[in-house]
Amino acid sequence: MQQLALCLSAAMVGLSGLLFGYSTAAIAGALQEIEATLALDILGQQVLVASVPAACFLGAIAAGPSSASLGRKKVLLIAFALAVIGNIIALSAPGYTLLVAARMLVGIAVGLSSMIAPMYGAEITPARHRGTVVASFQLAVTAGILAAYATPLLLPGEQSWSLILGLGIVPAGCGLAIVALLPESPRWLIARGHKQNALQAADRLRLDEDITAWAMEDGTPRGAIAATVRRGTTMAVLVLCSFLFVLQNLSGIDGILYYAPHIFEQLGYTARTAALAATFGLGLLNFLATIVALWLVDRAGRRPLMIVGSAVMVAGLASVIASALFGLPTLGLIGLGVYIVAFAVSLGPLPYVLMSELFPSTIREAGIATASATSWLFNMLVAFTFLTLVDTIGLAGVIAIFMAMCAIAFVIGILFVPETKGRSLEAIEADVLDGAPLRRVGDGSQEMDPAKAQVSAT
Repeated sequence: MQQLALCLSAAMVGLSGLLFGYSTAAIAGALQEIEATLALDILGQQVLVASVPAACFLGAIAAGPSSASLGRKKVLLIAFALAVIGNIIALSAPGYTLLVAARMLVGIAVGLSSMIAPMYGAEITPARHRGTVVASFQLAVTAGILAAYATPLLLPGEQSWSLILGLGIVPAGCGLAIVALLPESPRWLIARGHKQNALQAADRLRLDEDITAWAMEDGTPRGAIAATVRRGTTMAVLVLCSFLFVLQNLSGIDGILYYAPHIFEQLGYTARTAALAATFGLGLLNFLATIVALWLVDRAGRRPLMIVGSAVMVAGLASVIASALFGLPTLGLIGLGVYIVAFAVSLGPLPYVLMSELFPSTIREAGIATASATSWLFNMLVAFTFLTLVDTIGLAGVIAIFMAMCAIAFVIGILFVPETKGRSLEAIEADVLDGAPLRRVGDGSQEMDPAKAQVSAT
């Protein structure tokens, strides 16, 4: 029974990640066909691409208050249902207005699920399995992106764009079925005063060890969030985490994910097959590098990965600029590959890891919602301006802007990003609330086990 509950929890998180990755990246392989079929200009293409991140921004804003009032399970059911509806509309190959509306439904679903699923998964999974289950979200995102890049290669033809977009119905429908089998989060039930229901849910999930501690929690006192934000370096943490998400998006990853075939054509690859094959290669690298990142983050540490990764991203994008200026398509492919690998082990996962560790518990949900909404806002900005910028200043100029953002990330990594590897959340929170400078949060050393500390003292 415990294994079944664990598998359902992991499946729920994984399917949310697959929906995220596929829904955001599928437009890359469908855009050229949509442009030809619906006779879209640059503005029309950018609006279509940006409709998903714009709606994700709205979903991310709504995720916190809706999951607090309705519960994790209900809101996640709503999210998957919206994704199913949006993908059904897309499968019908509708006109432009209805297609944008369908993508916005999917975007709201992704914004809600990308916020709630990892949190819900953490709350319904035993502590010893929690890290693996939650970390599977990021891996599933890259798997979804890879699937989105593979689909156009498997579905050639001028009218395949509706199927490419509409196949997001698979993770959405499966997610709807899986969530229906799960109980509500015991932690949410306790916070709402439903302790008997919480005990029943915890029993189904085999959370007997956690439920006793949760039952003693009284919730967050009114005014505690505002008081915490004013205390210590909490505001600095909020600014740092939000800025890392700004850099994550302005480093160019969204432009590359959404417009990869267009970029490869600009670099000299032939349209359709060659450009899509190169795009698939990037997706495969992204997936494999994310597996490595999951292994590295608790071994190499957050700070070294941030610094080295940002520096390598600068080098990779410099190669892309040289490719665009001197007509060297192979160099551009290699440069983008280097950039993708470096991103996958640094600016890709680290903002998520750091925000989950640095925010004090009182404001963790609100802080994560703020940082995530910031991420989607700048994601939308890149999606809505990329083609216009390429048309205005050229591909090399746009990549140079992205490279400058990676250089800023390198400097931020050196000056402000702390090393939190091996520290407990309680110890990190104490540093933040005590006003430790950002760079020093987590430095208090090698945290000693209480039993060892007692022996040492004697």
